[in-house]
Amino acid sequence: MTFPKLTPTERIADPRCGWKPDADSPAHGVPATWHIAWHLVQPADFSLVCDEHMALVQRDMVYADRHPAELACDMPGTGWLTSAPSRCVMATTDDRQAHRQADAS
Repeated sequence: MTFPKLTPTERIADPRCGWKPDADSPAHGVPATWHIAWHLVQPADFSLVCDEHMALVQRDMVYADRHPAELACDMPGTGWLTSAPSRCVMATTDDRQAHRQADAS
């Protein structure tokens, strides 16, 4: 089992499969059906993938969590809610300030 080589992408509120066979290839780009958390410890890493690539991830890679992709998954300022079932939620200004203060301590 392996971890992927991740390439940062801009969040544009249009969840698309970001699977790339190699660093020089364009992303797959079809609508994403799954949102993957590779690890949830800060700094956390996430990916959006289609069903086809989720099957490859499940077969060959290690990940911490996943949930069905939705619009909030590709919005700036979202956070991963780990309750069952996990999902993305918009972080409030208070949440972000508390996180910054915790990081500074």
